[in-house]
Order: sequence, then C-alpha cells, then structure tokens
Amino acid sequence: MFHSTRHWWIVLLALASVRGTLAADNPPEAAAAKDVDYGPAIARLEQVVQEELQRGILAGAAIALVDDQRIVLAKGFGLADKRRNVPATAQSVYRAGSISKLFTAIAAMQLVEAGKLDIDQPVATYDPELRIVVPFPDAGPITLRQLMCHRSGMIRESPVGSYFDPSEPGIAATVASIVPCALVLPPNTQTKYSNVGPTITGHVVELVAGMPFAEYQRNHVLGPLGMQNSSFLISDRLQTHLAPGNMLLADGHGGFDEIEAPLFELGTLSAGNLFTTAEDLARFLMFLIAEGRVADTQLIKPETLQKMFTPQLVDDDEGYGLGFHVEKFAGHKAVGHMGMVYGHTALAKAIPAHKIGVVVLTNEDVAGGPVQKLGEAALELMLEAKLGQQPKEKPKPIHLEPEELAPFAGDYESQSYWARIDVADGILKAEVSGQRMTFTPVAKDEFLSDGRFTHRASCKFRRDDSLKPAGFSLLEQTFRRVDPEKRADVPDAWTKFLGSYGPEFIPLIVSIKHGHLYAMTENLVDYRLTPMNRTVFKLPPGMYVDEQLIFQVAPDGKVYSVILANMTLPRRPEN
Repeated sequence: MFHSTRHWWIVLLALASVRGTLAADNPPEAAAAKDVDYGPAIARLEQVVQEELQRGILAGAAIALVDDQRIVLAKGFGLADKRRNVPATAQSVYRAGSISKLFTAIAAMQLVEAGKLDIDQPVATYDPELRIVVPFPDAGPITLRQLMCHRSGMIRESPVGSYFDPSEPGIAATVASIVPCALVLPPNTQTKYSNVGPTITGHVVELVAGMPFAEYQRNHVLGPLGMQNSSFLISDRLQTHLAPGNMLLADGHGGFDEIEAPLFELGTLSAGNLFTTAEDLARFLMFLIAEGRVADTQLIKPETLQKMFTPQLVDDDEGYGLGFHVEKFAGHKAVGHMGMVYGHTALAKAIPAHKIGVVVLTNEDVAGGPVQKLGEAALELMLEAKLGQQPKEKPKPIHLEPEELAPFAGDYESQSYWARIDVADGILKAEVSGQRMTFTPVAKDEFLSDGRFTHRASCKFRRDDSLKPAGFSLLEQTFRRVDPEKRADVPDAWTKFLGSYGPEFIPLIVSIKHGHLYAMTENLVDYRLTPMNRTVFKLPPGMYVDEQLIFQVAPDGKVYSVILANMTLPRRPEN
C-alpha cells in the first residue's frame, strides 16, 4: 500500500504465494526473443485476465510483456474508468506507487557513477540540517545505502507530506519535518520498510544535481528511456489519460464504501508519486534487461545494476537491493517492485537472466492478490514459451463437506490481527482484520487464501488435544482461537479513544475486538495495539512495526487527536 506504498503487505503476499523452487539460476538454452512464439502464452494470459475481471475486484488492467528488447504484448483489458465507461489501453496512465523507488535509486546511482555522491557517507554530508534523533548509543551514522535498502531503522512516514497529508508540501518540507523524529531501530540491525528513506534519497538527488527531483528524472532517466507518458508530477496532458483510482473507504462501522480516489502530489514524491503507462514501464524493463543501455547510450553501468540487484547489508539472496526488491521466482532471480497508492495497485518485475519481464497496472486500491496472480501467470507462461519450463504443480483443491468445514468456524486472534471464519454456501470464508478472503481446502487442515489482499496464500490449521482446530498460520502470523469465556475486560478508560481520526478519505479508526484495542490504518487492516501506558500504545508487526500510537487528551478528558508514528491526526466529528 504497498503505499506509495503499503509494501509490508506486498512482501507478505509474495512470501505466502505458492511459487516455484528457490533453486539457483542455471539458465537452460533459451531461444532468441524474435524466435519465441508467444501466441499461445498470450492467449492463455488473456483468458486468465478475463477470468480475473469477471471475479469483480478489478474493473480493468493494463499489461505489458517484454522479451529482451521487444515488447511482445502491451494491452488494456476492461475499463480504465468504470464510472464513465472508458476502456483501458496500453497508453492509459496509472499511478505506480512504490515502483517509483526503482527510478529514485537509478538517479542516485547515476550520481555515484559521476563521482558526485557516495552512498556510504553520512546523509548529513549532503544536507547538514538533516540530523534525525538517534536514541541508540554507539549507533553509526545513517547512509543512503541503508535508506535505499530499508536498513536504516527509519520511521515509516514523515510528519509532513505523509500518506495522510494531502497538502502537497514538496520533498524539502517533507524531509525537514523528520528532523525532530527519532529512529525506531538502530541502523543496520533489522529490515524496516520506510517511505522516508527513498524520499531522503530523492532530496539528496535534488541537492547534488542542483535541480528539482522531477526535472532530474525527466532529463536523465524518463526522457532518455523514451518514457514520454511518465512523470513524477501529474500534468494536464497525462491527467487526460489517467485511469481514476477506485478505493474502498472504511466507514467506521466495520464496512467499506467505494469512492473515487483523491488525486494529490505526495510529499514523499520520490518514494511513490510516479505516473506511467504499461508501455513506458515496459521500456524501463527493457533498459534493465539491456544492463543499463538504451540504444547507443549507457545510462548506468552493468556492474552498478548488478549491485542494485543484490540484497544489501544482509546475508541472504532475497530482500532489498538498492531500491529493487530481489526474490526467487520459479527458481530464477527476479527483480522489481510492487506498488499501492490511492486507488492503484501495480507490479513491475523482470527475470534478467532470461531477459523477460511483466508489467501489471490497475486502478484498484488494495488489489495485491489479483495483481500478483496476473504477474505470476504472465511470467510462468513466458518461461514455458521461452525455456520450455513447466510451472511447478500447484496444490489441487479437495472437497470438504459443510460438516467437515464447520469446526474451523469461529473467532481467532494473532499478535497483529483478528480473524473471523464462517461457513457460507459450503465455502470457508474469512475476514482478517477487515480484509475478506476465501479459504480453499487443499488438504484436511490446509487451505489457500484468496481475495483482494491474498493470492493462494498458504493457511495451515493446527488442532488441540481433542482434535478441534485451535488456530492457524497465515501471512507469517500465528492465530489462536479466541475463547469467548476468557476474553479480557476492556478498561473503561479506553472507550474514549474509540472513533475516527485524520482525513475523511484515509481515516484511522479505533475499535475494540476480543478485549483489545485495534486501529485500522490506510483503509487496509485493523492492527492490534499493546498498551505502554494510559495513552501510548505500541503498534505490532506490520506497516508500523515498533512505532507508537499516542492519544492526545484535553484537560476535560476528551480525546482531540492521535499521533500515529509522528503524524498528528485530528479527531473526526461523530457521525
């Protein structure tokens, strides 16, 4: 989301998806791009897309497939604007969310190659005013390398210019607002996803290059790549072709209302404000596949790209490189990013060793499940067409009678989320902290979860000594069944915290479940809060892991605002 993005959820989705083996790349002999017949693969992919559109989560999508320096497919499906019945095309403009981070990293590394930037120097070298509070003894200085691979311990969002701030303050004011903030973790101890890191990187690019970030991108990245319909700032020309975003707005009563997403410039511009098309992003993937070359111009050195494609500051072959998310897909190294931002969900992913890639752009918020499904299908079909590699066999659904499903029903809770499971029309259906999913059985106690939020995510139940389902694992969380007779009592003092805070279109909603306080953020999920004292609560693993929610209480006892991870959100009037 992934926001500019809510990427914690995107990473969990990728980890939970049923993927191929993690064996190392041993490339079989591949046909040249021009010799590969992608006709059957494209026909099958188009069928998968139409089936997904029929499911109703997505109204449309724009998809591009790349083989080496050839765009083998660039096509729109369904509608770009369902309210005005405008069809989607390969030239429809979408918001790319966190895919923006790849372009920011490219810009920074161009300046490294020019000898103007050193990503291992303290960030304060380039902006002496940028001195965030470091409350950890013996902690080293923050560097651009740490910021680009999410190892800086930085806060997720900035007080000004955050995902909750429509005031369009610009990068400089956004970065300046973090100076009074403190690091959440010591640098280089854990991977903690942050939109502030790439924003600081974009700010440094501005300072070193001596021009606004969007201008640098236009002159040195987007322009040379031929991405004529892409920009970090929306223009009248691009807006004419923009696919308006669709959002489900949390209503404060456990439901959602569909709205057209607001359109404004994120303060975290370099982390998530890219506007682009499927054709343009296909050109970007071709540039990556060509090892940084466009026609006769080397925009970035091959060895620099390889460093960017290598997980940084960790002993692992998957994780975050410099800007890029690195993973194994069907046994091959894949690089790219997903993005979620105000009514749009996107994916750009390449397998450099085999010179193939896929772009999926949609104008639906929190649609990681469908987008992941389409991206995986595309890459599997391309690998089959080019290498003859058959997709790894997926678990097949089995049939369980309603009476066999009934014992799984009930309430559950994990460290971060609540869950409610029911049987309806012979199907096991779940709601996990506000996100609805369908559980399809593939074994007696194993299911695959599908919905807006998940695609074939593995869900495994465990049983107690009486052989009754006692809990399950899903999305790297362990859920336990809630005993209604053992629910904790809710302190009376907590009731004054209940309600909505922040902007109308992106409210933070505080509620109670199973004797615990929960906070929904970004129209996404409810997070379980842990009390630190009377007004301060710790956020659990998720987008704001280890950060705090602080309720501000007036002398008369009324709560007038909440501070979510350094962002002040005023209380909304009661409906």
